[in-house]
Amino acid sequence: MTLTDNRLTALWGRWWFAPLAPALYALAMIPAGQLRPEHVLIAGAVLVIGLINRTGQQITAALYPGVLVALASDAIRFVIPIFVTPARVHGCDLRELELKLFAVAPNVTPGDWLQQHTSPFWDLFFAVPYAAFLYVVPLYALYLYARDRERMAFYLWAFAIAHLIGFAMWLIVPAAPPWYIRLNGCAIDVKAAANAAGLLRVDDLLGITYFKQFYGRAANAFGAMPSLHVVFPLIGLLTAIRKATWRTWPVHVVYAGSMMVASVYLDHHWILDGLAGVFVAVAAVFIAAKMLGRRWP
Repeated sequence: MTLTDNRLTALWGRWWFAPLAPALYALAMIPAGQLRPEHVLIAGAVLVIGLINRTGQQITAALYPGVLVALASDAIRFVIPIFVTPARVHGCDLRELELKLFAVAPNVTPGDWLQQHTSPFWDLFFAVPYAAFLYVVPLYALYLYARDRERMAFYLWAFAIAHLIGFAMWLIVPAAPPWYIRLNGCAIDVKAAANAAGLLRVDDLLGITYFKQFYGRAANAFGAMPSLHVVFPLIGLLTAIRKATWRTWPVHVVYAGSMMVASVYLDHHWILDGLAGVFVAVAAVFIAAKMLGRRWP
């Protein structure tokens, strides 16, 4: 057994393969011609920090659900072409169901109505949760690492499980977002690029291309169901049950509520996608609680 083997088992025990997984994934990308700088960055960080000492191992283990999410988010692009085909993508049938359940007028969905009543103020207001979610998750995790590590593990594992459920649903129930139907009608083109939709108004208003570029990198334009944007703040809210105070409850509730409305206002999701997101969040938190032996709710 080499020195590296000894260090792996000494620090990680029966989970000795965990710090190696990102490096193995990066190596697999080389013959596929898909290696990117972020693969090397994640693999190097996990190996170096995870093997440097016991503190580094503890930090890496605590944040490992995020590593799994990063790897899964990248790997899903290889299986999307197998499952996301024109015959399997739900489009106008989702719009019809939305009309049946939530129509605000004949042939007018809530999303249709909101697209007729946009304003620069609401564009900017609802762009905030959409722009912030990528930063809220790691910052909140770090906050919990300093204040409540058990809840941090609960939050991050629920976050990872929600992605697993969400990605599976993307493949099982591929769904066109409202903006796609608005631009292209009912014909499904699986090669269509993702679109920032209502967030393009924010780019124009601020003279930037942030949202256009961000959504231009998305691997799948037909992952509307469920809305993971809705899932993220709900996981924070649900894992805070029994812990949140009168000061923090309003933050969780406003963040979750504004994200749900933003997903429809910005034309990214149907209300049905948001409701599916609620289901995913509850299921993920429940599974994480069982896995970690926590009482919930």
